[in-house]
Amino acid sequence: MTTDPYLIAINTQIEAFPALPATVTKVMAVTADPESSANDLMQAILPDQAMCSAVLKVANSAFFGVPREVSTMERAVVVLGFEEIRNIVIGKAIYACFPKMNRESRATVGLFWEHAFTCGLAAKIIGGQLHFSPSELFIAGLIHDIGKLAMFIALPNEYPILSELSGPSHYSNTTEEERSFTVGHDQVGLQLAEKWLLPQQLAMAIGYHHKPQEAPASRQYPLIVQVADILALMYSNGHLRAEDVMKIFTDFFPETARLWQDNRLPWNIENLGSWFETLKQYRQSSQNILNIFTAS
Repeated sequence: MTTDPYLIAINTQIEAFPALPATVTKVMAVTADPESSANDLMQAILPDQAMCSAVLKVANSAFFGVPREVSTMERAVVVLGFEEIRNIVIGKAIYACFPKMNRESRATVGLFWEHAFTCGLAAKIIGGQLHFSPSELFIAGLIHDIGKLAMFIALPNEYPILSELSGPSHYSNTTEEERSFTVGHDQVGLQLAEKWLLPQQLAMAIGYHHKPQEAPASRQYPLIVQVADILALMYSNGHLRAEDVMKIFTDFFPETARLWQDNRLPWNIENLGSWFETLKQYRQSSQNILNIFTAS
């Protein structure tokens, strides 16, 4: 049994998180069952009016670009499909599991979610081009750093939740975390993903986005989220251009190309610049989506 006070505080916080709401577990079960019908999915969601409202708001946003208004859950299921509905429900529910912050921490946590959302958008852009699920990668990016938030809640005066935002040289900071707190945010996040029984792709992205080569399965998701995370950090810089992004990857993350190629992902350094420019355009018009996910 550990006597490390930091690890005790972190483990206590992990245990304190509630289970995901029944709506979420029902939705995950329905969408995982190939025999499920659209009616089964509607029946899983309809009792939760707040979740229904969130799904409809996302469905009617520019995020999906649906030509006609989606006014009922029946229509939402038809238009969005099982996977999109599941991912919206997971993202909304996970945000709600974290306690409200006091006034001193609110701005810090707000910046955390801004970065997480930008990472989600970047992952969505990459996933769309590489023919992976854009919606699942969006959620993977949105929740990839939940371990950081858990550590910050457990150790609000000690844990530097925004340290990565200071620049690319601070990106892979899990070694420093392990030295200071005995555990890194990636492994804390993986514990939460396992506690909440999240789909494997999401769990791997959360637990291995800093060390994708160590993922026991589904390495492509942590590899994509890792690149999306770095692009999101560069976006927060505010004045970088596509050519700057390509140079930063070459200088600071030279191993990325090999890791992608080893895991059957097409690597083209010029794609990074294209994804970054798309992210800058997309991020400006998507703030309302973050507001939907983070609304009480």
